[in-house]
Amino acid sequence: MPAAPDAIMGLVEGKDQQELCREVLAIGDTMDVLRGKWTVEVLTAIVCGNTHFKEILASIHGLSDKVLAERLRTMQDDRLIVRCEYPTPYYSLTNHGRDLFALVYRMSTWGLAHRRLMIG
Repeated sequence: MPAAPDAIMGLVEGKDQQELCREVLAIGDTMDVLRGKWTVEVLTAIVCGNTHFKEILASIHGLSDKVLAERLRTMQDDRLIVRCEYPTPYYSLTNHGRDLFALVYRMSTWGLAHRRLMIG
């Protein structure tokens, strides 16, 4: 059921234009991280227990080792994951990465509803 216009306006009511613009810009920051090719897939692979480089690579069809290495470096720079060295190198989500994955997972609810609306 769509949100009532009053409910939507309630989200922005009482905010000045500068505050609202800052919040909208933050949406762009989120989208920039998600736009990174393979980001969502790598996050999902790690959540599903594929934490070693070769496991992540094997779990994502069409991803090359060179691109995976680059993506993992970028995701470390974005503080979404950390590389742990003991006992063998593996990757783990940071709290920041867990928060992003939770957001992506919630987006799947909207995506499924949209798919049903468009396809039937």
